[in-house]
Amino acid sequence: MVILNEIIHILYFVLTAVICIFLIWNLFKRTKKTGWVYDIVYAYVIITFILRVLMIK
Repeated sequence: MVILNEIIHILYFVLTAVICIFLIWNLFKRTKKTGWVYDIVYAYVIITFILRVLMIK
């Protein structure tokens, strides 16, 4: 049971990292909605994923 818990824990952080990379990729590759408001929203969402990947929050 402990091994299964560790596997799920690692998969959670891998999935979080993949989502974070996807969001960063879309932040720089978007062609529509390029205003400051959208930059702030992207940054706010990306920060939560970065903190999870770094195991800070």
